[in-house]
Amino acid sequence: MRDESVVRGYSVPGGTGMWYRMWAAIAVSVLLGQVCWAQGFVLPGVGPVNRSMGGAGTAAPLDTLGALHWNPASISAIPENRFDIAVDLVANQNKIESTLFAGTPMETSGATHSHAGIAPLPAIGVVRRIGDSDWTYGLGLLSIGGFHVNYPTSTTNPIFTPPPPAGAGTGGGFSRLSLLQLVPTLSKRFESGFSIGIAPTITIADAQMQPFPFAAPDDANMDTFYSYQDGMRTRPRWGLGVQAGIYYESPWGINFGLSAKSPQWFEDFEFFGSDEVGAPRTLSAEIEYPLILSGGVSFKPVEDVLVAADLRWVDYESTPIFGESATFNPDGSLNGLGWKSVMLVALGVQWQAAERLAVRTGYSYNPSPIQDDFAFASVSAPAVYEHIFNLGLSFDITSRAVLSLTWVHAFENSVSGPFLSPAGPVPASRVTIHQAVDTAVVGISFLR
Repeated sequence: MRDESVVRGYSVPGGTGMWYRMWAAIAVSVLLGQVCWAQGFVLPGVGPVNRSMGGAGTAAPLDTLGALHWNPASISAIPENRFDIAVDLVANQNKIESTLFAGTPMETSGATHSHAGIAPLPAIGVVRRIGDSDWTYGLGLLSIGGFHVNYPTSTTNPIFTPPPPAGAGTGGGFSRLSLLQLVPTLSKRFESGFSIGIAPTITIADAQMQPFPFAAPDDANMDTFYSYQDGMRTRPRWGLGVQAGIYYESPWGINFGLSAKSPQWFEDFEFFGSDEVGAPRTLSAEIEYPLILSGGVSFKPVEDVLVAADLRWVDYESTPIFGESATFNPDGSLNGLGWKSVMLVALGVQWQAAERLAVRTGYSYNPSPIQDDFAFASVSAPAVYEHIFNLGLSFDITSRAVLSLTWVHAFENSVSGPFLSPAGPVPASRVTIHQAVDTAVVGISFLR
């Protein structure tokens, strides 16, 4: 016979312990803040030049940062030895609304904003050709993702009310992630106009999450209230992968590019935690950066105008945690997030307005990987916005130094779905994730 318990006047299948496990599962939102930035956790572009082109860079190597990130073969088309340094200043505006017992006298709802401040994402890149050689060398240290979410405890928003027994939520949520990738790159150019390139990728991820939903909650103090533990005490994790590409400058003035980024295979993420009575626990999760395939084209319809377009596929469905079903195991731990793979579009235009001034604008469409039915599992995942507008310029300070500035705006979007529990969707419940982002990008380039 199925057990049912009444909690705050609401009949819930699975008993009191299962109910509180469901509430504690809200903590999945915090992990998402750890491992996600931009669309999921894949940046749509790197550096002010590539960002101002909407991230279209697979066949448009306008600077070292975009070329190193999107197509290692394309660095052979950069005409001069070049060094770029840049920083993104990201203002992520996240809001979570949730409702329980909708349409009943016990209905409760509220909204909570994240107080994360402005996050800096640095990027450095250098490209060098030795003499008249067909070989070009490059090295990049790029921020490929990162996020900070900070939700305070709420007295009205059910999802962030204090944890049991005082309430039924998580008491707010905190997470922080930085992803830095080292990209030593080698490209060879052939007389036919083709170039090939390859780069091993070495990534370091620094993450904290509070609490941690991918390990079973416990009731070590036997008070019938199950709780997830915090994932705070850890060390940076290292990951390895590879990226390769082809770039072709045709005699018709049209350039083509193809590239592939393998998954980034990290060490298991481990956190030293403790149960409800303070006994030690080690929490762990397998997390990867997804496979990315990119194709691009660029051309000059007139002398001073360059147009570029990219089509990019991000394979979240095959990525551990992200693509796995957003369901619970019998012990109350969460399997995954149920994300779908997505196809991204990036468009950019550069106009050489004057001898020392280039103006760019770009647009990118980034379908959210979050499915509405599984929105609850991605409460703090900044993977919601879909339409991004970019505007930037580059000004030659001297013949050897260029200043670039870009503004990026991701228009607000939202996804919405029911609360999820080990027993399935919770009736008369709703959680909605809102997100908009503004980013200022500044960089300087040195040519030689």
